[in-house]
Amino acid sequence: MNYIDFLETISQRAGKIILANFSLGMKKEYKEDFSPVTKTDTEVNKIVIEEVHKYFPTHDIKGEEESDMTNKSEYVWVCDPVDGTIPFSAGLQISTFSLALTYKGEPIAGVIFEPFSDRMILAEKGKGAFLNGEKIKVNEKSTIDETFIFALENYRNSKYNLAKFDQKMTEEMNAKIFRFCSILFAGMMVALGEFDAVVFPGKTPHDGAALKIIVEEAGGKMTDIHGNEQRYDGEIQGYIASNGKLQNDLVKIVSENIIERY
Repeated sequence: MNYIDFLETISQRAGKIILANFSLGMKKEYKEDFSPVTKTDTEVNKIVIEEVHKYFPTHDIKGEEESDMTNKSEYVWVCDPVDGTIPFSAGLQISTFSLALTYKGEPIAGVIFEPFSDRMILAEKGKGAFLNGEKIKVNEKSTIDETFIFALENYRNSKYNLAKFDQKMTEEMNAKIFRFCSILFAGMMVALGEFDAVVFPGKTPHDGAALKIIVEEAGGKMTDIHGNEQRYDGEIQGYIASNGKLQNDLVKIVSENIIERY
């Protein structure tokens, strides 16, 4: 099975589980950082590990809820079984499944699937990004004012606080800042040309691996929060993903307005 077929098949399976388990009054537990985890998170993560073992037995898997890195492979699948567990567990339909294959830390294929609206974006290095089979492209906005940006100003366990960036963008640039606890849902909107950028201050690779390949195959740009390239098979230094035309301006504004927490 090739990578894209695998990503599509496992996404459809994950989506069915997400839809079947979605309800009000959902049972959840809490991790040490007080972020929720549901049976859907663990069930989907487990299935990804099983399927990677079946089809790509020499590869490793790094998941949000469970990993298997015993092969010490240069190929690592990076999975977020439910990005947006907070809204998902509270009865809100704002969450996605994501999976990316990295080689030496670089995402080379990936998927983000939002099952509630049946939106699946697939991308492979050098082959473009596609929403339900139709090629997609980021927007052409080239001025930093009046942008639509998703930014988490104080993400749990993050090294950076973006409160000053938020204030700068809203008060001086008249930007619209969105927050709805699903960074990959927002990232899809960048790849689709609806949002101009997302800024993520966290360190978790599953929150960015699939987005890197998807945004860039859609014509955008994604770097760490300082404007540098980085690996996505281990801890990351946040990221900025944009339509590409705004990338340098955003890196400059973020670098001038972030607060390092530790």
